[in-house]
Amino acid sequence: DPPAASVSSSSSSSSSGSSSGAMKSSQLLATAAAEKQALGYEYEKLGIHPHVYETSSLSYLGLAMDKSDQTILVTGESGAGKTETIKIVMNHLATVESTRPSSPHPSLDLVKSSSSEHGAGTVERVLRANPLFEAFGNAKTLRNDNSSRFGKFTQLQFDVEDHDLAHREGRHIPICELAGSKCITYLLEKSRVVSVSEGERTFHIFYQMLGAPDTDKERIWKEGLVGFDTSDFAYLRNAPADSIDGLASGENWSETVDALSIFGINDDLFLHLMRSLCVILQLGNLTFGMDVVEGEERSTISSPDVLSKLSSIMGVPEEEIESAMTKRSFSMRGEQVTIALKDNEAKDGCDALAKEIYARVFDLLVAKINDCTEPTSSPTHGDDYGTISLLDIFGFESFTVNRFEQLCINYANERLQQKYVGDNFQAIKSEYEDEGINIFDFSLIDNSHVMELLEGKLGLITQLNEECVKKNGEDENFVYKFNLVNSDSPSLLQNPLHRNYEFAVRHYAAPIKYDARKFIERNLDKIPADLLKC
Repeated sequence: DPPAASVSSSSSSSSSGSSSGAMKSSQLLATAAAEKQALGYEYEKLGIHPHVYETSSLSYLGLAMDKSDQTILVTGESGAGKTETIKIVMNHLATVESTRPSSPHPSLDLVKSSSSEHGAGTVERVLRANPLFEAFGNAKTLRNDNSSRFGKFTQLQFDVEDHDLAHREGRHIPICELAGSKCITYLLEKSRVVSVSEGERTFHIFYQMLGAPDTDKERIWKEGLVGFDTSDFAYLRNAPADSIDGLASGENWSETVDALSIFGINDDLFLHLMRSLCVILQLGNLTFGMDVVEGEERSTISSPDVLSKLSSIMGVPEEEIESAMTKRSFSMRGEQVTIALKDNEAKDGCDALAKEIYARVFDLLVAKINDCTEPTSSPTHGDDYGTISLLDIFGFESFTVNRFEQLCINYANERLQQKYVGDNFQAIKSEYEDEGINIFDFSLIDNSHVMELLEGKLGLITQLNEECVKKNGEDENFVYKFNLVNSDSPSLLQNPLHRNYEFAVRHYAAPIKYDARKFIERNLDKIPADLLKC
């Protein structure tokens, strides 16, 4: 198995709590969870062995006893078990109150207990969000069949009982009832919609939709789905065609549809959402060529059948779509100017539109989930809800080719490493030195040189932003200047064999070489106005 995913718990201050490892043995963990729930002592599990349940229990007790908001960080490399760990922790925190020996409703299956006074509906909605995030935000990578391709910050909100009331009722530990949750997502790898590395796949939802029963396909879009499979769509055909059990096949379709309905995505809204995915697939099938008109070369759409189907599902005339795809309009000295694009420029714009549509679909999904899971009333006890927050973030990533998305992920991990070191070691370093206590070589965990290279005055972020504001900024110019002004940094690895679009950083975790092609485009993340109007 890959290295364990680290799990840490802390209060809202800068102190740090316990940590444990979660091995990628989800079946074993699920079995252990069932056994513990059957025994009914999950609620009192403390201090025996480092375990994900212990971390979860400590955060629960910290909130109940101290009324101190808690945070649990789940991180690790791809395939280390983050997704399964988050599901275990969320299920535990959402249902732990039912394992209280004095609970009037000791049913351990709180999700299915409709009569429970502890908010079975709330628990169900919070937990049923997980399969939706997996369907729309997870994908197969070389290391993991169910890799989360986005970061997620989930805030579980609890109604925490007053200590005095708890003592009067004979409870040593106050009741913490789950009242709702709120989720913030970030770093969605939307580039995966239009291109994936060999052996990888795009998001699960596309494969689920193509594996759906024909009756559902007819309801969504008969002309574009019935009788079609992954080989018929350019964005999907280069990926492995084998199904992923329990994740990305027609068997998972009904579960996803049921989960969507829980969050109010049904009927017309459901059809609009799924047809947006169909639009993305059709955009991938558009092809472009060059034609000469009045002595001028300009791009044209060379797949009229695809254009016709795209026009049908979008409800936009073919002429408007082609114009938006192959031309660019802008204002120059108060006049509107239109220029013809080259075929590769038109294709880039088409891909950018597909990525933007998917990002908006994902944002809609998050908004609907939050609408249904956030508390609708004030807490019974106190002025504010207590919170246990779960931060699920990619660990360091290093692939054969590392692009802009890997840089963002690794930069976020460097910031986490910096905070972890500051909270756990910097605060006590001077105190130990004053008392003459020997400590280990601090440079082994210090990543200040890397942070200076990435976010310093002349660092990577500054150089990239400066190149982005230029009218014709280029990826190669960014790499050249970045290497030049940071040549004395111990965290910059320079190699004469690097191409002019490559650079390497000595990260805390490992040295990583980046391919900077399309860094400018992806950092700007702009959609041409013509396409937005279309």
